[in-house]
Amino acid sequence: MDDILVFRTGVLGTWREKYAGIAAFARTADWRLQPVDARSARPDVRRLLSFWKPRGAIVDASGAPDHLRAADFGGLPFVVMTPGADLPGRRGIPSVKSDSEEIARLALGEILAGNPASILFVDWFEPREWAAVKRERARGIAALHGLPFAVVSPAPADARDPSRLDRRIAAAVASLPRPCGVFAVTDAVGAVALSALGRLGLDIPGDATVVAVDDDPEVCENCVPTLTSVRPDFHRLGFAAGALLRERIGGAVPRSVVVPPAGVVRRASTHALRRPDRKVAEAVERIRLRACEGVRPAEIAAILGGTRRSAELRFKAATGRTIGAEILERRLAAACDLLKAGRNSVAAVAGFCGWNGDVAFRKAFKSRFGVPPLRWARLFNRPGLR
Repeated sequence: MDDILVFRTGVLGTWREKYAGIAAFARTADWRLQPVDARSARPDVRRLLSFWKPRGAIVDASGAPDHLRAADFGGLPFVVMTPGADLPGRRGIPSVKSDSEEIARLALGEILAGNPASILFVDWFEPREWAAVKRERARGIAALHGLPFAVVSPAPADARDPSRLDRRIAAAVASLPRPCGVFAVTDAVGAVALSALGRLGLDIPGDATVVAVDDDPEVCENCVPTLTSVRPDFHRLGFAAGALLRERIGGAVPRSVVVPPAGVVRRASTHALRRPDRKVAEAVERIRLRACEGVRPAEIAAILGGTRRSAELRFKAATGRTIGAEILERRLAAACDLLKAGRNSVAAVAGFCGWNGDVAFRKAFKSRFGVPPLRWARLFNRPGLR
């Protein structure tokens, strides 16, 4: 069994999924993974190589890329996982990256669904190519739709004092036509944007919508309102990094692999209602969080108050769906995410998403999408589904 070093520089939530993807590939290659935490300090790579004598290494360069240098690895085959574009000074090194252009396209699609009058892009604290690609793609889409486009470019000091970025965003939004669609380059930046909009007294998503990137639940679920985010396919990134490293160990020519995002996780920051209704918005959030846990229409109707019939009428007037239809739609959306990932059986997906058996799940799925779950999943070319 060969040892493979895996260097972590990124945040915990996304790292877990990347590492799970790497581990999934490692099981097929008979590798033993040795994780190295490189977030806060530059590790002594040469001593690590001497101790473990690995066959190769995978570097997650999403958090602190300057802590690791290509020269440290000598002739050892290694692969870099990047947020979305080649890192400066590392051209020609095998890399696995998220598709930044597609991430921007999905984010702008979500924003445009709310019919904005302007677009604001909130950039990263330091120049990064993955951020620049998203920014320019967003600029191009805004131009196609004839919408004013502005950019907030934070200074490095703003990372240490978020109130500075809050004021920059508030000033930019105050100068733009409303409703304003805000595309934040990461969830952390998106959380600051939501704070700034709240301080301006804007209704979200009525006066402004916010979409971020990474779908870190620890950030997105604890914002007020909760934050819509484009979800990169972190598991697939990790699996692809393992596959690319095996190529390099075998002597293949260095290449880059681009992994498309998994999709948009829609939360309250973009979930506009047909008719503004705070209680219905609260009910929709409860459904989003608990649809797969067996929440029932009667429980949701109780949030709205009044009779069951009046609650149903109020809910449908604001959303266009009955309470039961909204619950079903959320369960099916969760099922689609699991099916696309390709790591669970149809029966397991049915159980995870609140069905008592896969027969009822298959019937509901085919009624909604026109094809059975397995056939639908294969459209995404995700092997491994049983």
